[in-house]
Amino acid sequence: MGNAAEAFSSFYRGYPVLTEENPERKTFLLWLAQYCGPQIEKILGVLGIEAPVYM
Repeated sequence: MGNAAEAFSSFYRGYPVLTEENPERKTFLLWLAQYCGPQIEKILGVLGIEAPVYM
């Protein structure tokens, strides 16, 4: 699990989603961020860990 969360954290630090100026790139980055959240929650569920409401 740590690897998935760490990878997303690294991605988010490396690609400032909310300040991206290119609209197409920003749309993709927002989609990717929204996609990753549920995937990390699924991983936590498999491990029997309840996901926090806010991360």
